[in-house]
Amino acid sequence: MSEASPLERLVMPVFDSGWRKSCSVRRCSIVEVDAFIKAHYLAKRPAIVLLCLVAERDGEPIGCIVYSAPPREADKRYGGKVWELARVYLLDEIPKNAETWLIGQSVRHIKRHHKDVAHLLSYADPSAGHAGTIYKAANWRQDGRTDDERKSPRCDYYDERTGKKYGRRGNMPQDAVVVRKPRVSKWRFTLALVRHNA
Repeated sequence: MSEASPLERLVMPVFDSGWRKSCSVRRCSIVEVDAFIKAHYLAKRPAIVLLCLVAERDGEPIGCIVYSAPPREADKRYGGKVWELARVYLLDEIPKNAETWLIGQSVRHIKRHHKDVAHLLSYADPSAGHAGTIYKAANWRQDGRTDDERKSPRCDYYDERTGKKYGRRGNMPQDAVVVRKPRVSKWRFTLALVRHNA
């Protein structure tokens, strides 16, 4: 997608007070937002869904945000219970800055209804053209990259015959023609929900 010209930016829709007044967020089941999940660039649900919120404008669904269980080491790394923001999706016609609004609404919901959650975690995937702009705009803290502490890069495995991707070599068929590709390290972002007294 090309950068908008200054003139185009002036006429692009903005998620302004009119939009905010007509939009709301409510808890829902993952099944209710399956169409949005399938339209997301990853096109699948996270493994363990902890919270799913649907965004609506005048009662019509316009997107969703989904939190899931984080990697095992996250609670230890951040010193408390961590949830991972795993999916954010809004219809293309919704102004882009609405994503930051949706993240803010989800954070308020978690603070109100899930007081045991101390930190939120998410990732921006450079291989999908993501730099974490929505997290920066929502005041999340950049916390390095996923492979910063690794001695060797993680890899995905592909069966050259089918093009199918596998996370582990052991999951592949025995007759697969194995192609090993290093994974792109993702940007990591966090938000502390509980302030610790120093």
